[in-house]
Parts: sequence; structure tokens; C-alpha cells
Amino acid sequence: MIEPKFSFTPKIVNTLGMIERLYGSLTQQDLVPSLALQLSQENQILATHHSTSIEGNPLSPRDVTNIVLGDQIPTTKSEREVKNYFAVINKINLLAKKQVPLSSDLTLSLHRELMEGLYKEVGKFREGEVFIGHKTVSEIVVKHSPPFHNARDISAAVGDLYSWINKQEEFHPLIRAGILHHQLAYIHPFYDGNGRLARIMTAYFLLLKQYEVVRFFIMDDYYDIDRQQYSDMLHSADKGEKTQWLEYFLEGIAFSLQAALARINKLSRKNVDEVTGEKRVLVTAREEDVIQIVLDKKAVKTSDVVETLSVTRQQAHALLASLVKKGIVSKFGKTKTSYYKLKVGKAP
Repeated sequence: MIEPKFSFTPKIVNTLGMIERLYGSLTQQDLVPSLALQLSQENQILATHHSTSIEGNPLSPRDVTNIVLGDQIPTTKSEREVKNYFAVINKINLLAKKQVPLSSDLTLSLHRELMEGLYKEVGKFREGEVFIGHKTVSEIVVKHSPPFHNARDISAAVGDLYSWINKQEEFHPLIRAGILHHQLAYIHPFYDGNGRLARIMTAYFLLLKQYEVVRFFIMDDYYDIDRQQYSDMLHSADKGEKTQWLEYFLEGIAFSLQAALARINKLSRKNVDEVTGEKRVLVTAREEDVIQIVLDKKAVKTSDVVETLSVTRQQAHALLASLVKKGIVSKFGKTKTSYYKLKVGKAP
């Protein structure tokens, strides 16, 4: 069982308070439905861009947008990375709605989807030693050597971590999220994809704790500003003392929330003249349910609405037609082959 050491410094206490105020302000924003959907989609794209960029992916936000929202099959490693990450970002939102708990099996499943087509050892805990570091002209500089080197011990360590995270209710969820992030990176359960997996699992834990990561804000933008600092702060906790890392981790969330509020203000000003008349009418509760289905599935047919909401086909068609009329979703195809997608705005 892990026993993390950290102190509730004034910086940690103050940043926790700031985060709660910022998050409260964010969730209370009175957004036009089409703007809320645009923000959510752009956050998914930006989270994908920044998290893969941290690992060296060269694609720009515009490139990422074109790849993840298009139907083309990825042909390069960089394209596959962002396509996989975007798919997993969408999946964890669905899993959180079902309250699927943290587990080793979930970790393996998400790693498999993150790394499919990129590396041969996907969805398996590693069997062998690795180290994190770099080579110089004269030596190999080891920054971190993980504590376990076989699948059995790694599986046990990951299980112990999740058991601790789930039971320690006296610690604030954001504190537990920071500890989760570091410990997964510290255990380094796979040969490749550990950074992306740690950030995904941290976001998923926050979703389980009702922090709507991606819908309202992302975390990876802060880490991508200075990747070396992110790495240094992360490994500052490797010897057990996590205070410095937690201060940095919480500071990053506060930064991301401030950035999210700034983006909302910018989008609101940009769209104030565009979103008028019918588009400004508040959607009904049933239409909100349909919007959520579109967000989750990315493309829906009338039958998806019928099945999910237990309504008639005529009712489902009427709901979708109303959202098309309000400019929130677009219809593609005709008759039985038609489907609906979120109306795409400009790339970020």
C-alpha cells in the first residue's frame, strides 16, 4: 500500500480554493447551446494535441482537427497517435457516465486503444527493465528507474494504487488526482505510452469525481508550455516527497481553468453577432439529451436516439430535425442511411 508524503503548504491550500472558485465560475457560465458544444469539441481536440505534443508529436492543432474530425485513415505514426488519443478521450467520458471504477483491466484496455498500431506490446504490463533518461556523448543519464520489472509486480502495484486512491476519501479529489498522476508515471507500467496513459487516467479519475474535464477545461496545455519543467516536477516526487509536485499539479489545473474562462469569453464575443434568433432559443431538456448522445457518439442515426431515450422513431426524428433547424447539428445523407453530427465550426 502506498503512503504518499506531502505537506498542506499555504500554496496548496490557496490553489485548491482558487480552483474551486474558478471551476464554479466555469460551470455557471450561461452558454448558448451551440457555443457549449463548440467549446467541448475544441477542448477534446486541444487535449489531444497537447498530450501528444508533450511526447513529441509534431502535428499542429489544425492538423489534429482535420485528422480526428475527418474520415480518412491515418497513414503516419503521428496521425495514428492523435486519432487513438481522441478516441480514448471520448471513451472515458462514456465510461465515467457508467461509473466504471479504476482497475488494472481498465488500464490495460485504455493502453491498448491508445497504442494500437503504434507499438507491438499493447495492453500488456511490461516484462523487463526500462529507465527514463537520455544519452550524452560520453554517458547515459538515468532520470528514473521504475521499481518493478515484471507484469505480476506491476499489476499488484497498480492495483494497490487504485485501492488507495478509491479509499482515501479524507483527501481532496484533486490531491488524489495528483498522486495518481505521479504514481502511474513512477510505476511506468508499459514500455511506451506511459505519459499519455497517466494523463488519461488522471482525467478519468476527475471525471468520476464530477470534475468535467474536457467538457469545460483541459490539463495538458499547462504541461506542454514547458515540457522539461513538467518532467522535472513529476520526477521530483520519485523519492516519496510529493509536495513540490502537488503544488505544480494544482497550479496547472488553476492555469487551465483560467485559460478555459478566457476562451469562453473570446468565443462568446466572436459569436455574439452570429448566434441570434432561432439559434439563441434554449433547447428543451429532451434536446439536451440528444445533444449529449451526439457528443458521445460523434455521429448518430435516428435509431440511436430511439434506443437511448426510449422514444418513438417519429419523436426521435422531430428532436433531431429541431436541432438541425437551430443550427446545432447537421444532417448527412437521405432516408434510412442519414446520420447527424455536431455542426463543425472553424478549427482552433
